[in-house]
Amino acid sequence: MKFVATVVIVCMSLCLSAQQYPENIFADSSYAPFLYGVASGDALQDRVIIWTKVEPLTRSDLGQTEQLLRWQIAEDSSFAHIVNEGEVRTNAGRDFTAKADATGLQPGKHYYYRWINAEGKISRIGRAQTLPDDSVKQFKLAVVSCSSIWAGFFNAYSRIAERDDIDFLLHVGDYVYDYADDKQLNRMPAEYPKDVASLKEWRERHTYYLLDPDLRAARQYKTWFALWDNHDTDVEPPGKTEEAIQAFYEYLPIRVSDEKHPENIYRKFQFGTLADLNLIDMHLFRGKEEYEPGKKSVLGLQQDAWLKNNLQNSKAQWQLLANQEMMTDWLSEGAPKVIRKKRGNGRVFDPSNWNGFPEDRQRLYDFIESNRIQNVVVLTGDIHMSFVMNMTGYPKDKTKYNKRTGEGAIGVEVTGPSISRINMKEAGVPGFLIPLVQKVSRNLNPHHVWCKFTKHGYFTLDVTPERCVAEFWYVPIKKMTDKQKFGRGYTVKSGDNHWTKKPNKKRSRSTYP
Repeated sequence: MKFVATVVIVCMSLCLSAQQYPENIFADSSYAPFLYGVASGDALQDRVIIWTKVEPLTRSDLGQTEQLLRWQIAEDSSFAHIVNEGEVRTNAGRDFTAKADATGLQPGKHYYYRWINAEGKISRIGRAQTLPDDSVKQFKLAVVSCSSIWAGFFNAYSRIAERDDIDFLLHVGDYVYDYADDKQLNRMPAEYPKDVASLKEWRERHTYYLLDPDLRAARQYKTWFALWDNHDTDVEPPGKTEEAIQAFYEYLPIRVSDEKHPENIYRKFQFGTLADLNLIDMHLFRGKEEYEPGKKSVLGLQQDAWLKNNLQNSKAQWQLLANQEMMTDWLSEGAPKVIRKKRGNGRVFDPSNWNGFPEDRQRLYDFIESNRIQNVVVLTGDIHMSFVMNMTGYPKDKTKYNKRTGEGAIGVEVTGPSISRINMKEAGVPGFLIPLVQKVSRNLNPHHVWCKFTKHGYFTLDVTPERCVAEFWYVPIKKMTDKQKFGRGYTVKSGDNHWTKKPNKKRSRSTYP
């Protein structure tokens, strides 16, 4: 039986590798049946979620097939000092994915973990990290979003995986894409990907993504926090969001915060007393409830109260908000009429995000200001471009906001470039015009410190008691490469609530390499 199972696994691995996939898309057949790697996420001070997926031992009667997997987590990569271990059963009902909540860990430490099947086959060794205790003086996040596997290579994931100075990876949405954008087909399989419309197809989409070794490396070496956005959950025809949610939980190393309401993905993580990280979800809740008659809520009443309670009662120095879509205004007033007609509502360029709910957003800003909540840093994706912004509800009111100094802001926001999805350059805007467009945008938005409408990659946030530093890192997407380029950085000092005016044109000392 053991010999037969091994033959089946090898044959399945060969079949996967024989399919007509584009460059750098392949299963990890040397570690069969763990063809899709390992991952860790949602760390706490004493535990972390670990994940894997296996191929079934036989293709007959998948509904009844079940596999028993053993997991181990250790202080060392040789597993001489195992801290905890256990067993997990998985089957077709979970698409042969498996998770374990590895407990009994110490705060602020690196651990190594692996999975073993009943036949003694061992997965790759993953590296996980727990959240720190109150003694923490520094940590660094890599923040990513909008990773279309057909748009280009996932070089950014590989660069993050190899950086020892990055402690955790935060994905703020569009981890997978429900469809391929016909404007950006750089890395296509022989069979054109269909638009996702069922649980089976969501699972197939997640599985296909994990054929990318750069993504597997980022999941293997960094502990993740993740949110979904529209491309992770939207379905045509609508009405099957719960299937997308199920697949997201199956394939991402995250906890289900509320078993009765898995749609409530919002949750909080504490980095000692240095920082709180609130992951909020405006995608599934915006505009569905009213906080007053005729006035729509962005987060919904329950999540809104949850967030404000967290902010008001936090003992942490920094308040980090992970958020799918731009919170700060991106004003279009004063732009040429042809631009305003093409995009936005005449007041803002994108009314589908927080910009379309100015009254509810102002309620949040007023709450932060009236409760004297300091050091709010919003971390955002979705827009495929780089922005550094001061948060104010009155960007053009000189009595309430000083564009030269940043005084009057109640916090800061940084939005990052996409891992691979289309930006202004790929949208067809002539290259020589883009610097002018960026300048016009900054002139229309006095609270915008800097913006860049081209390039792909990620940004990091380096957090210490004295300051937070955001750094932009850019990578090509049309070819495989081990190169990355530092863009620029910006600093917000503790207590300032606005970015420093001058950029950091050199990377910070704690930057690798």
